[in-house]
Amino acid sequence: MIRIFITSLFMITSLASCASMQTIPPEQLVVQKVVEAPGMSKAQIFHTSKMWLARTFRQPTYGFAEDNWTRTVIQYENETNGTLIVNSTILYPYKKFSGETNKEGWEVRFTLQEDVKDGKARLIFSDLIMYVPPHICGYAYPQVTNSYQKELTSEEMERVKPIFLAFPDQLGAFLTRPEMKGNW
Repeated sequence: MIRIFITSLFMITSLASCASMQTIPPEQLVVQKVVEAPGMSKAQIFHTSKMWLARTFRQPTYGFAEDNWTRTVIQYENETNGTLIVNSTILYPYKKFSGETNKEGWEVRFTLQEDVKDGKARLIFSDLIMYVPPHICGYAYPQVTNSYQKELTSEEMERVKPIFLAFPDQLGAFLTRPEMKGNW
């Protein structure tokens, strides 16, 4: 009886741990949120958003430089339609000493589309993909592994989703700063 119980417990534990290792289909790797900016025109939000995007997001530099090069991340802009598209990255793990030191230098790459209207903007983060940089293995005969990209697991998505949900709040705070409205 104890043998059956231990076997059952092992099976349940194995299945539960595999659930966090499951990759998520690309269509489910989307995070979106609307930012309210009452009293601001579409043009004001569009131009202020461009400043925020340039200050907030950076091009990937393969994770080892925390202060990634500040190059243009805006890949497309159409003021008439109120659309901005950005390709960028965040480091993973987002904070040092998160218990995932084996993933130091990893990045989550993404596409951000911002759609702007009078009084609001919608941010859609999509195409989330994990970039794993090359690593040096061994001391006596060092080998360098190749870098690669992989789909996010459900556990990794749970860790990065709050980060992506916080970005629209940061944009909202930036839009409502007095100096952004010309009151400095």
